[in-house]
Amino acid sequence: MPADPMVVWSADLQSVDVQPIIYLGTVYVLAGNGTLWALDEVTGETIWKSQMDGQAFQTSTPACDGDRIYAASDSGDLAAFDARTGQMIWTRHLTDKRFEGPVTYAEERIYLGESIAYGKRLKRYFSFDPEGNECWNVTRETSGYLWDGACVAGDFVVWGDNDGVLLSVNRTDGTVVDVLDLKDGSRISFAEEDAGRIRSSVSCKDGYVYTSSEFSLEIGYAWKIGFNKTTGLFEDDGWATAVGFSTSTPAVYNGRVYLGVGEHGQPGALACIDDSSGDLIWSYPLDGGVKASPALSADGDRVRICFVTAKVNTSAYCIEDTGTEGQMIWSFNPPDKGYAVGSVAISGGSVYFGTDNGIFYCLSDKVGDEERDI
Repeated sequence: MPADPMVVWSADLQSVDVQPIIYLGTVYVLAGNGTLWALDEVTGETIWKSQMDGQAFQTSTPACDGDRIYAASDSGDLAAFDARTGQMIWTRHLTDKRFEGPVTYAEERIYLGESIAYGKRLKRYFSFDPEGNECWNVTRETSGYLWDGACVAGDFVVWGDNDGVLLSVNRTDGTVVDVLDLKDGSRISFAEEDAGRIRSSVSCKDGYVYTSSEFSLEIGYAWKIGFNKTTGLFEDDGWATAVGFSTSTPAVYNGRVYLGVGEHGQPGALACIDDSSGDLIWSYPLDGGVKASPALSADGDRVRICFVTAKVNTSAYCIEDTGTEGQMIWSFNPPDKGYAVGSVAISGGSVYFGTDNGIFYCLSDKVGDEERDI
């Protein structure tokens, strides 16, 4: 993580509302018009760009398997691109309900779900192989999936939906193994009647799954729920911590859970929670909601957290966890005064993110007294 960041390069890519992904020196970014860009991590120069059938607002973060980039658009398309050349290998038009959640790639499978468009009705969560063949889909009556990315735990895939329900599915054949409503007190002793909607991805660690939920501008929760990777069943073990409105995927590290709090244009915070007890350790207040997931940079017990606020004239922040409180290390207000909602990425001592004005930034420290030569 840079200590005193400056813009070492920027690129005009149209609107950017998703997290970039970085692999072997290349930054991959999906722009609002459906253009998938590959940029040199150090210089920002365009390596290639490929066009998907996109409209105006892409919120589905792509995934990379090392050789291919898998990207989904608001037009309901899923496509695979050669990571080195940008050549489109295959494309599938799957839905008129759009894709608004991240693509997950794990162990030779791609996962993503139909969006919240058109309200509650039959909607699908898909599994494809790398060649674009559908392995299975789980079709349920649901309000859909907004930012609801999946995680793989053992032989199972876990994701949440806009109705506050978690699903556990056999990753091989798509059999639904368990369904957990976060309001169901007969299943978990820490259920909440106002659990609300899950609009974040699921993360997993050491026999638990983590997510967040939102019920209103003031009410929302961080969740830790026991998960048996052998049976695929959710267990009555964990906690729900009232943090306020949250669509942020929890990041779990060294006994602590970090996530963002706050809606678009509302006051927000970065929360730090004790992983064992669910107790709130500290909350760092901000003048904008933190809808995206935090990115961590760790050196042993020293942890720094980077994120952006979901507001017009956004800022990127770096907060250090001192043990008892969050301490501001730096903030950066982009010169384009745009809005940001996607998570940042950290790589090679630099921070990468974009705004809806279309400007994509690489922030890093100065090299000696000069800016990096680009």
